Amino acid sequence: MKKLFIIFLSCIIIGAIIIFAVRDRFSIESIISNIESQTGLDIQLNDDSKYVFYPSINFNNENVTISKKNIELIIKKAKINISKSYWPTSSISLNLTTPAINYQGIEIRNAFIDASYQNNILTINNFTGNIIEGDVDLNGKIEFNEKQAFNIKGNFNNIALNTLLQKSQIAKWDRVKIKLSSTNLSLSGIINDKNPLLVLKGTIPITGLLYLTTTEEERFGATFLSLLVEKIPSISSISKAVNFIVVNYSNIPISLNGVLQIKDGLILSDEILIQNNSDKSAFNGFYNFIKNEIDGTIHFFEKNDVVVVAQLKGKIDNPEILVGGKIFSENEEQPLQDIKKLFDEGINSLVDKLLNIDE
Repeated sequence: MKKLFIIFLSCIIIGAIIIFAVRDRFSIESIISNIESQTGLDIQLNDDSKYVFYPSINFNNENVTISKKNIELIIKKAKINISKSYWPTSSISLNLTTPAINYQGIEIRNAFIDASYQNNILTINNFTGNIIEGDVDLNGKIEFNEKQAFNIKGNFNNIALNTLLQKSQIAKWDRVKIKLSSTNLSLSGIINDKNPLLVLKGTIPITGLLYLTTTEEERFGATFLSLLVEKIPSISSISKAVNFIVVNYSNIPISLNGVLQIKDGLILSDEILIQNNSDKSAFNGFYNFIKNEIDGTIHFFEKNDVVVVAQLKGKIDNPEILVGGKIFSENEEQPLQDIKKLFDEGINSLVDKLLNIDE
């Protein structure tokens, strides 16, 4: 019995030595310090931390704040669990849940991250969360070296582009509402590049809905404008264009389908189909990240013939929308006309001016 007791006590002592040795190696302070130095994050543990040493080493904290001032990132009330097996070369597993991640005005709610870290590579097995009315489901890798290269794959669903642009202080669109979804998106880039947006590359297949809003007053004005054509023939082309767009595309859901390419600081598309039950159009062009400008063309079809061409050009928050095409004139050289200005100033105000021409 004495020998068994000595053996049992020896095992306890050896086990304790191993646990404390591994605990020192698995120093959470060291891990956090390493993460902060490699990412520039500030990590604050607001509650007492808890350790478990069997069957693996496990660290848990129920109230963590993570922030990075230069990119306006803040995560509050995060629950973090870090674990590692006793095998020396095993990876470190990380789980994080938080009510919200705020990044440059955009809030990701109910966020969950399942990741692992080994050999200076963070593997994100699953990142999920809700953005505005939609949600995201992503995975990928980040290399914590000098350049910090990354690649991300995954999906997003029902993201309100208008709200996203407004909260990012990029643009505020009142008339056009767009919701987008994507499956099998792919993004790659370098975080520490001098111009990270210029080296960002990716492919994003998209589907979604577009809704163009016009008021009852504007629809009445467009109809009345068409009645003035006989009196004022010079407004025939603009009247036809206004009526075509208002009648066929306003206040009804319109589907979007296409593929976005990201490269050289641009989001490009050769063709995004825009369709409702009876009509279709197609967009091609690009958005410039650096200049915050859009340059694109929309071809509106009627029985497979292009009848209206609209050019979008300028700052994305207030681009020019110039229209022309077959519906305007038999003379193809007729210059494009600014339909956006017409809507901004009000169709009815134009009608009032036209009615006063002969006075």
